[in-house]
Amino acid sequence: MIKRTAELVLGIIGVVFNVLGAILVGVFMGVAGNSINEEIKNDPTITAEDAALASNFVDGLGWFYVIVCVIGAILGVVGILLLRRNSSAIASGVIFIVAAVLITFLTLFVAIIPAVLYLVAGILAIVRKPIDTNENTIESY
Repeated sequence: MIKRTAELVLGIIGVVFNVLGAILVGVFMGVAGNSINEEIKNDPTITAEDAALASNFVDGLGWFYVIVCVIGAILGVVGILLLRRNSSAIASGVIFIVAAVLITFLTLFVAIIPAVLYLVAGILAIVRKPIDTNENTIESY
C-alpha cells in the first residue's frame, strides 16, 4: 500500500483552480459582458453586422472557457476518486494527463496552472510503484 498524498493534493488544488477559473469567467461574462457588447456596438468604425459577430464571438469564447474548466474539474474529481481507491492509480494518472492536455489546448494555454498540476499528479500516479516489503527476498538472506 502506497500513500498517494502528493497526487491527491495536486489533484485537489487543480480542481480548485479550475472551479475558480470557471466561476470568475462566468461572473465576468455576466457582469462585464453586457458592457463589452455595448462598447462594441457603439463603436462608429464597426458595422452592425461586424459588431454582432464580435459580440457573439466574445460571449461564445467566455462560455466555452467556462465549459472547458468545468469539464477539467469533473475529470480531476474522477481522477481523485479513482486515486482514493489506490487500486486504480494508473487509470487515475491517465485521466489526470488527459485532463491536463485538454484544458491546456482548449483554453489556449490560459489554464496552464491547473494543467501543470494535473500533469504532475498524473505522472506521479503512473510512475510511483509500491515498495516491496516482502521479507523473503534474496537480500534478506
